[in-house]
Amino acid sequence: MTQDPKSQHRGQAELSMLGDLSAAFGDCVSSMAKVISVAVDLEIERAGLNSKEFAVMQLFCQQPERTATELVEKTSIDPAHMSRLVANLVDQRLLRRRRSRSDRRVVNLVLTDAGSKMIAEAHTRIISYQTALLEDVSDQELSGFLATSRKVIQNYANLAPTQS
Repeated sequence: MTQDPKSQHRGQAELSMLGDLSAAFGDCVSSMAKVISVAVDLEIERAGLNSKEFAVMQLFCQQPERTATELVEKTSIDPAHMSRLVANLVDQRLLRRRRSRSDRRVVNLVLTDAGSKMIAEAHTRIISYQTALLEDVSDQELSGFLATSRKVIQNYANLAPTQS
C-alpha cells in the first residue's frame, strides 16, 4: 500500500512551518533581549560600573545591608572577585563597610546615600524606557506575551534537568 503523495507533502509542509516558527521564536527572543538590555547597558555605563558591579548594587535595592558571603551566594561571582568588586564599590562611596555589633568578625556592607540615589535613578530610567517600549501594546497583548513567556520558562525548567 502506497501513501498518498499529497499527505506526504502536507506533513513536510507542517514540519517546515514548525521549523520556521521555532526559528522566528528564537530570533524574536534574541531581539527582545537586545532591545531590553539597551537601557540596562546605558545605566551601567552612566554609573561608571561594570555589569557585575551593577548587578551587586541591584541586590541592595531589596535589602540595603548584606555581607560579602550573601552577595557571593546570590551571584555567580567567586569570593576573590567579589572582594575586589566590593572594594571598588566602597572606594566609589556607593557601599560602606560596617562591623556587626553582635559579632565583630562579621563585616556588613551597607548601601550609602550616594549608592541608593544612583541605583534608584537608574531603576527609574530603566522603567521609563521599558514603559516606552510597551507604548501601543494593549494589556491583552502583554498578558498573552507574559503567559507564553511563563510557559516557555516552565518548559525550560522541565527540560533543564535532562540537559548536560
